[in-house]
Amino acid sequence: MAQTQNPEFLETRSVGRLLFEFSLPAITAAFVMATYNLVARVFVGQCFGTDGLAAVTVAFPVILIFLAIAMTIGTGATIIISIKLGERNNEQAEEALGQALFLSAATSVLFTAFGIAFMEPLLRLFGATEAVMPLAKSYLSVLIWGVFPQHIAYGVNNFIRAEGKPKIAMVSMFIAAIVNAALDWFFLFYLKTGIWGAGLANVLACCVSAAWICWLYFSGRTTLRWRWKYCCRFNWKLTKEIAVLGGVPFATQACAMILSVTQNNMLGQFGRKYGEAMNYAFDGGDVAVAVMGIAIAIANAVLMPFLGLGQGLQPIVGYNVGAKRPDRVLPALTLALKVVVVAGFAAWFVLMLWPKPFVWLFLNSSEPGYDEKLALGTSAIRFVMCGLPFVGVNILAGGYFQAHGRPILALMLTLLRQLLFLLPCLYFLPRIFEACGVVGLNGCWFSFPISDALAFAIAAVFLGIEYRTKKKEIAEYRLLKAEKAATEAGKAATATGV
Repeated sequence: MAQTQNPEFLETRSVGRLLFEFSLPAITAAFVMATYNLVARVFVGQCFGTDGLAAVTVAFPVILIFLAIAMTIGTGATIIISIKLGERNNEQAEEALGQALFLSAATSVLFTAFGIAFMEPLLRLFGATEAVMPLAKSYLSVLIWGVFPQHIAYGVNNFIRAEGKPKIAMVSMFIAAIVNAALDWFFLFYLKTGIWGAGLANVLACCVSAAWICWLYFSGRTTLRWRWKYCCRFNWKLTKEIAVLGGVPFATQACAMILSVTQNNMLGQFGRKYGEAMNYAFDGGDVAVAVMGIAIAIANAVLMPFLGLGQGLQPIVGYNVGAKRPDRVLPALTLALKVVVVAGFAAWFVLMLWPKPFVWLFLNSSEPGYDEKLALGTSAIRFVMCGLPFVGVNILAGGYFQAHGRPILALMLTLLRQLLFLLPCLYFLPRIFEACGVVGLNGCWFSFPISDALAFAIAAVFLGIEYRTKKKEIAEYRLLKAEKAATEAGKAATATGV
């Protein structure tokens, strides 16, 4: 079957229409992805209570290690593919595609072996107590076998979007979400399995989505093809380029893992103190970790669409950077920023006014201490999401500079927020609050809006510099275009005169 033509429309179609066409499927897919994680936690919370939620929360950092690797490969290769397609170099784009598949398979095998060998020490490091450990091990011992299909379902799916087929990429996410939600219900509520049923549902959903994506590539329905000569060999130079360009998501996930360790341990320590002060009949530390799991699930449901918008922006930016069209790059960034700011304030308004209904979903009303847990969850949502309007801009800025082929700057913006601001806040603020006679647990919650605001200030500075640079490049591009048009008009006039 003949290959589809390169996506030149990325250079010619209106920026607003492109952003809508690419971002809507990406936003929908991201929202669906976040929703099915949220639904899984809702089912776990209803079946196993706050101990189940805490188990999923402490297992999450282990998955973040894998996601750091998967997103490095997926994002790095996607940027290379977008730029090579913009340069009309399909051969090198296919080489990047094949190398990404090879790296995905190799790293999946290594990660699975590592996770199985060190599962219990890792879970203890990430905050699992004796009460939570059995549930966490049961869940993770099944989930960890799905790392390779997850690579395909989520990482390789980005390549389809880079080819200019965002709707197909969206369908892939829908398949995974629908299958996962259905199997979660079937295993947990119908078969009444242990918490391992939630892990199995995730693995099977990823396998179905991965099978669909593999069929697309091997059937010739994509612009690029998987070619065995690229999929079955190691290319050090290309691997290094993928690693550099994918450094931002790797840093994001690696930092998220470090933060999860700090966060879970701080929540366990100060949550336990808070529970003792309030005379709770349950372990306040485990409940605080569970509540943070609820906050993370809700935050992902809100923030994943921003990430989807950034993913929709990246092929447009990457292609037009390769095609040397700054006059299309800047309008795309401007429109995306406007959407992020408006949507961020709208979501913030809803969560500040009505946080309680979101927490209700996760709690089993028959478990002990339901009212206290509901109150704690409501406060956590308000505190953690207080800086929401800033977060979307931070996410978009990192994605833009990454797609522009400037991974070091994007990496720096990510590290500033995660390591320089949030990590110290999580470590010191609870202690400072406690020393001042304020509830130390509140220091954990306040760490998030403070770090979000500080990171926004830094991102705004670099975005301002980028705007000035791009305006200068646009002026030069238009001048060059005018000179070229004048030269061609002169040649035409001379030819007519002759």
